[in-house]
Amino acid sequence: MSVYNQVCPACCSRLRIRSSEGQSPCFRTVYYECTSLVCGAKFSGSQTIDYELSPSGLEKPRLKLPLAPHAERMQAARFSQPDTDQIDLFDTEESSHA
Repeated sequence: MSVYNQVCPACCSRLRIRSSEGQSPCFRTVYYECTSLVCGAKFSGSQTIDYELSPSGLEKPRLKLPLAPHAERMQAARFSQPDTDQIDLFDTEESSHA
């Protein structure tokens, strides 16, 4: 069971993924549950893998998806950049022992 960064449409609390079923290598049916004990709503949805952002390193991958459009690849690259405002755990540890 994992908590997903998605909110309940009924009360805006966080949703938890209760289970999922693989329908194909690129499509899953997902079952959600609201984490609010008062609300407790349940939902189903889907998760898909639509494009490759970078190709597999395998010589013969099981499945080859189309390459994502340029704008989508650039957006994914921006989201994968490290957060510069995040505190480094090791810097915090060193300063607390000094």
